[in-house]
Amino acid sequence: MKIAGVLFDKDGTLIDVDATWVPIYREALIQLFQTDDAGAEAIMEAAGYDRARGKLKAGSPLAGGTNREIAAIWWPDLKGAALDAHLAVLEERFAEMVRDKLVPLMPLEPILSDLRAMGLKLGVATNDSHFSARAHMAEAGVIAHFEDIIAADTVPVPKPAGNMIRKFAALTGLPAAAIAMVGDNHHDMAEARNGGAGLAIAVLSGNAGREDIEHLADFTIDSVADLPALLRSL
Repeated sequence: MKIAGVLFDKDGTLIDVDATWVPIYREALIQLFQTDDAGAEAIMEAAGYDRARGKLKAGSPLAGGTNREIAAIWWPDLKGAALDAHLAVLEERFAEMVRDKLVPLMPLEPILSDLRAMGLKLGVATNDSHFSARAHMAEAGVIAHFEDIIAADTVPVPKPAGNMIRKFAALTGLPAAAIAMVGDNHHDMAEARNGGAGLAIAVLSGNAGREDIEHLADFTIDSVADLPALLRSL
């Protein structure tokens, strides 16, 4: 079936995950735990930060998990309402910092405009929160290109359950088989499969190397800059 819609992962696909999130995580933890850089990085390591490389580990909670999963690692003794309260503060800090720390992987406007000119419906599927993800896309100046920002807290179960593909299909009226899922993480490829997407397209612009993800994808490209040409070739 011809692809008529594209659902993008956010971090590592549209946004430079390390350049954006490592400083945000570090600063938020310094504030919340009243620690210093070294203390914050030690806390980050528990959720998937590679201190030696200064990067997030592929497949780790920091690279692809939800904010709730991350918060549960950082505050393991908290449950229920207490964890919810800490999560709310964490997400508020994240959103406050985005204006200074957001780093798109490349100029996104021309790529998204090109895809829309091809008649494609576009969306974002992220395990970030809706509040944070909207702030990111608004700050990047590209939110108007998307039919919806589908986040971990807007579906019953987040990636890789397939719910984001199904929600985008219902929203756009497209069959799932006409949707391509584009992402840098194994969760994104599994989201495509579990949701019945027509294509799973891996990008190598995030934390996963070719050896981590290529075998899970229908196509593997260097970045979303290569996506219009790929879709035109099909």
